[in-house]
Amino acid sequence: MELKRGISTSGILFASVSATIGSGWLFGSLYASKMAGPAAILAWLIGAAAIIIIALCFSELSTMFPVSGGMSIFPLFTHGTSVSFMLGWISWLAFIVIVPIEVLAVIQYAATFMPQLMDKEKLTTSGHVMAVFLTAILLLINITSAKFMSKTSFYITIWKLLIPCLLIVLFFYKSTHIGNLTTHGFAPNGMHGIFASLSVGGIILAYNGFQPGVALAGETKNPQKSIPIAIIGSMLICMVIYCLLQVAFILALPPEVLAQGWDKLTFPGEAGPFAGLATVIGLAWFGIILYSDALISPFGSGIVFMASSARASYSMSKSGHMPKFFQKLSKNHVPVLGLMVSFVVSLLIFLFLDNWQEMAAFYAAAICLCNAVIPVTLYVMRSDFPDLPRPFKVFNYKLVSMSAFYISSMLLFWSGWNIMWKLSIIIGIGFVALLVLKKFNNTGISLDAKGFTWLMFYMIALGIVSYNGSYDGGNGHIQNGYDFLIIAIICSISVVLASKFKLNRETSKALISKTLDDLKNERKKHQDQQVA
Repeated sequence: MELKRGISTSGILFASVSATIGSGWLFGSLYASKMAGPAAILAWLIGAAAIIIIALCFSELSTMFPVSGGMSIFPLFTHGTSVSFMLGWISWLAFIVIVPIEVLAVIQYAATFMPQLMDKEKLTTSGHVMAVFLTAILLLINITSAKFMSKTSFYITIWKLLIPCLLIVLFFYKSTHIGNLTTHGFAPNGMHGIFASLSVGGIILAYNGFQPGVALAGETKNPQKSIPIAIIGSMLICMVIYCLLQVAFILALPPEVLAQGWDKLTFPGEAGPFAGLATVIGLAWFGIILYSDALISPFGSGIVFMASSARASYSMSKSGHMPKFFQKLSKNHVPVLGLMVSFVVSLLIFLFLDNWQEMAAFYAAAICLCNAVIPVTLYVMRSDFPDLPRPFKVFNYKLVSMSAFYISSMLLFWSGWNIMWKLSIIIGIGFVALLVLKKFNNTGISLDAKGFTWLMFYMIALGIVSYNGSYDGGNGHIQNGYDFLIIAIICSISVVLASKFKLNRETSKALISKTLDDLKNERKKHQDQQVA
């Protein structure tokens, strides 16, 4: 049984927008303002430009190979099992972590009216029960079918777009303090504050919703048309909304709350930034609506990312990187066992990470690592197989892929050493899991250790720079400015290694041909089903 192609272009676009507009916008404007001041507006623009460049690489590969959970299969064609498994492992965990992140955001806002759910930003026993209940609802929605999931996401997305747009209009109308743009300087913490806000302030977290468009590619009616529209379109829509939200937030702040500086910004109801600020400026009625939105927006993202995690495990299973039971589909053509595993892992995450910021920090770093692997894959794929059909073709692929790789590396570096060492441990656990799978699952797959050379060098080198950098836990030996140059050198060496230590052309060609044949057969089955 195969996954059913039942999601339209508008469905996958709305799924991507729904995934992007989650809890990030509810908190991002406050945290970015504290770190960058009014220059947070620039940070949102920089973040959008960065993610769009990265998304271009995803667009080309995902339209070439529109398979569900496609992110993990791309490097399989160029560098083999180890790199493919690592990307799948990290992206799978990142997708799953979003589920408890969004559920926790719902509970945190709900705690305003039900304080028994939270105790100092941590879940109580009642909070954990609520978390299980909400996660179970996400599971049930996804089990129903991919098409129903898409329709549910569509209606939630309409709501999620309406509320921020209404907020922007009301905030501009009610309170506009232009002087806030220059209070304590436009960029009180300089470029360091702007760059730090990208990773730590929640901006990249807020933008990283285009991956579900890749993960759901195999279930779209017209992937060649749908994927570029969904990925790039969702980023442009969200960029406009986020930038206007940031401007509205800054201009609505009463000048007196900035007396101690942007980094000490505080006001009543700060735990729910926009809702609290709405009350402060005399829009208490709208604050209630915002609290309601805070329960709906994150929930919509949770629906999409739970679906994406199950599709990622489905794809890894088909590649031999996870047990075969992940391929089992329900009568509605949904990978139900994969969803069940995602549900269980989500609940386990609540036990180890019961703080929204801890979960968000791990997700941001993990997804930046995933974003770094894809451009390298595109670079090698285009160099080795320039004549393959490409429904969506990136212009000047060397410039775009190298830029995307460098941008992803800088974003990962800006997340800080405290995140980097934790991510390294997760990668180590994943590699052990791959060895165990190879030994006991009798898959006969090769580790393709040679292809892992570039990624091993990259992670070790970036880890050393992060340890000596000046971001979140680094010892500060490498000053701002030099880090840009050092990471550029690391990226250049990594691409050289990736171009040298890769699968031989015959092996890559065989893997690509098999995947394209499988896709052709799936489309034929779908067309036959439509006729029947």
